[in-house]
Amino acid sequence: MRLSWHSYNYYPYERDLAIREVTAVLKATATRSVDGGIEVEHYSDAASAKHLTYFAGYVNGHGYTETLQNRLENGARLGRNRQATRYSAHGLHEYKGKFNPQVAKALLNIFDISKGQRVLDPFCGSGTTLVECAHRGAVGLGTDINPLAVYIANAKLRVLAAPTSALGNTLKNLRSRLRETRKWTTTLPDDPRGRYLSAWFDSDILQILEITKKKIEGAAGDLAPIFLTVASNLLRDYSLQDPHDLRIRRRKSSLPETPFIDSFLSSCEQFLERLDAAHLVLGKTKRAGKAFLCDIANVKKQCFTTLFDAAITSPPYAMALPYIDTQRLSLVWLGLLPPDRILELESELIGSRELRGTYRRKIVGDMLENGAQLPESAAQFCITLQNALGESDGFRRMAVPTLLYRYFAAMQASFKAVRGVLKAGAPYALIVGHNHTVLSGARFEINTPAHLARIAEHVGWRVEEFVELQTYRRFGLHMSNAVAAEKLLILRKRWA
Repeated sequence: MRLSWHSYNYYPYERDLAIREVTAVLKATATRSVDGGIEVEHYSDAASAKHLTYFAGYVNGHGYTETLQNRLENGARLGRNRQATRYSAHGLHEYKGKFNPQVAKALLNIFDISKGQRVLDPFCGSGTTLVECAHRGAVGLGTDINPLAVYIANAKLRVLAAPTSALGNTLKNLRSRLRETRKWTTTLPDDPRGRYLSAWFDSDILQILEITKKKIEGAAGDLAPIFLTVASNLLRDYSLQDPHDLRIRRRKSSLPETPFIDSFLSSCEQFLERLDAAHLVLGKTKRAGKAFLCDIANVKKQCFTTLFDAAITSPPYAMALPYIDTQRLSLVWLGLLPPDRILELESELIGSRELRGTYRRKIVGDMLENGAQLPESAAQFCITLQNALGESDGFRRMAVPTLLYRYFAAMQASFKAVRGVLKAGAPYALIVGHNHTVLSGARFEINTPAHLARIAEHVGWRVEEFVELQTYRRFGLHMSNAVAAEKLLILRKRWA
């Protein structure tokens, strides 16, 4: 059998994952490179080649057959030599730091996940892993404490299960209602939500947004979250916040010339075109997955009544970029979070840079006494950073040792929780970024993957391997700020 590469350029890690896929999916024992692809010998499952991620097609005695992945990507490709990542439901809403769907699909293949099996993503974000599970008929369940992430993830799963005709008819009805609207003024409530949004949108645009929201809710029924998610994706562009800044800063650039309604309807049409192309390849998927709004460390037992066959995730970085700052307008506009809860939620996220009041003093005490009972190497590294602080370090750098300790402790709690809901021998894949900090003028490398591996071993996992993701690409808002060096950490739950 001869497998053909896609037309785009590959990163080294992608070719590595490709060979791993071939071994797992085709049960192949021998491969060799040929012009434009690889040749496979001694394989036992030729029919499964269509499910490979990193190959465009294959020849196996009966002519050329295109892979499902190539057909999916062709339905959303922006150029022949570019890898498409917004195929199917993946392009519903930008989400800062979301990981590449091809990686999620490849891992499902490598772990030999089949239809009906259960996969957990304990930091599911906007649902990349869950969508890829749905594509193959597996049950993907996820947790996240960010209400917008959970909202987007469930909207994606809903759209995969919805008939294209129903979505098209809803959009047609919604377009008529919006085009027939003559009065684009409404009274904004004088409440915390109204006052907050009024501070970040011009009055005329905010009134259009509010009327659009009501029209969607009135026309779309149980499909409303899908269309509200599309609208949410445009909010920053039409706000007074700088859409290119991670922090909350006023924009200096002009607002878009295209009216919001035109942009919204155009975005809906483009998304449905990509979705229709995916449905032609995969058909309508059964809505089996779900994202839960909760912390994996405190997940309710009734959410997960059956053990999982695998877990795949990309956890937040230590001292992560400000997720909530970039999403606060959507959180408030959709009614997912009151304005006075924004800072509180930011401080609750794993990897957050925010520490406040008495809680901060508690974490400092825990770090000095290793109250979380971290492995000695992780706890001592935090103390080393604490001892390196000097008078020249600002308040954010002064908090680095404490923030890192809190991150390690939270990840340790998550490792314990995930271990409790996976089957014995089940794999757990994490994409983890490296970090660094500068204290008193000295640079300190933070080998987060290595620290997390030791923490995982400390609570009962076996470290199977590290895979270098040399120039792994994250997608979404502010992807240029992503950490360049990352590793794929593969763990295995030890047999009891």
